[in-house]
Amino acid sequence: MNFPIISLGDVATIIAGQSPPSNTYNEIGHGLPFFQGKADFGVLHPIARKWCIAPKKFAESGDILISVRAPIGPTNIAQERCCIGRGLAAIRPNEAEVLRDFVLWNIKHHESTLIAKGQGSTFAAIGQQDIKSLKFLLPPLNEQRRIVDILNRASHIERLRARAADRLQQFIPALFHKMFGDAVANPMGWKVITLGDVCVLAQYGTSKKANDYIEGVTVLRMGNVTYRGNLNCTDLKHVELDDQEFRKYSLRIGDILFNRTNSRDLVGKTGLWDGRFEAVAASYFIRIRVDENAVLPTYVWAFLNTDTTKTHLFAMARGAIGQANINAKEIKSLLLPLPPLEKQREFAALVNQAYRAMDKAQTAADTAAALSASLMDRLLGR
Repeated sequence: MNFPIISLGDVATIIAGQSPPSNTYNEIGHGLPFFQGKADFGVLHPIARKWCIAPKKFAESGDILISVRAPIGPTNIAQERCCIGRGLAAIRPNEAEVLRDFVLWNIKHHESTLIAKGQGSTFAAIGQQDIKSLKFLLPPLNEQRRIVDILNRASHIERLRARAADRLQQFIPALFHKMFGDAVANPMGWKVITLGDVCVLAQYGTSKKANDYIEGVTVLRMGNVTYRGNLNCTDLKHVELDDQEFRKYSLRIGDILFNRTNSRDLVGKTGLWDGRFEAVAASYFIRIRVDENAVLPTYVWAFLNTDTTKTHLFAMARGAIGQANINAKEIKSLLLPLPPLEKQREFAALVNQAYRAMDKAQTAADTAAALSASLMDRLLGR
């Protein structure tokens, strides 16, 4: 592309944020919306949680807001005049020379360059000059409009695909509630037993230290189960076990992985092993295996992941501030409504269908994200 290379500071005004005194902001809507950093960002626009009656630095409606510290690079668009703290900077392009969305796409494209400029002993941060010095190609306005239109459409497709995957995640809790009612209140009057009544195994995982190398067997850790109980196998470690240890800790399809120790809001998140590869669980988990002649693992897994069960587990959890624990005896004492097996099988079949749909939606979302990245490379240059 034979376009001039310019610095962002040549075509935009950069306003570094400055935090006002704490006694000037509030949570009841007095003053201007006050945004402090990435934590205030939404999908496209920041979400007001605090307001300020004596702002020091302002962003105007339409300005690009960029996170300048921990993390560096994420962006949003201001929807109204607002106060910005030191975790943000505002970028106001001169739209006679450059389109705002063209600047926005270039910031996203060159995010790694900004991250590399980060300095600081406690956490990385960039300054006003780092933003001003960001370089990119500057085509004529009509070419900018063409590029922005293509990238915006690709981004819209990516968001739609991601939203579809997210909505499918919400389907299973809603299905459980529809078919079985509230997990704790048991409004349908199912027979109630304890989880221990149908456990054939409730065992802690291995305490062997995991390694970052591909040596030994894959070990599932806390981060490999999400809050909603899905498996996330993108970050895996391994552990070396002898044959006896492997037989003891090896996971089978249908094993329920109960996260027994975590922060109070995350303790009790529960995964269901699908046998995608040979693996063991770390000692953070209680591995629960149930008598499938009495109850299906999919039903127990979904029960443990309902909001009402999580609330009950939260109340049950013991431990110091910041860390909570539930032991095997306590989880086995949990009261479990027991619907007929046929009803559980119907539920499990629908869950399997939902997961197949999730896989397709996630593949589509990943494809859309890869398309956006490829288009940025082609249209904005490397």
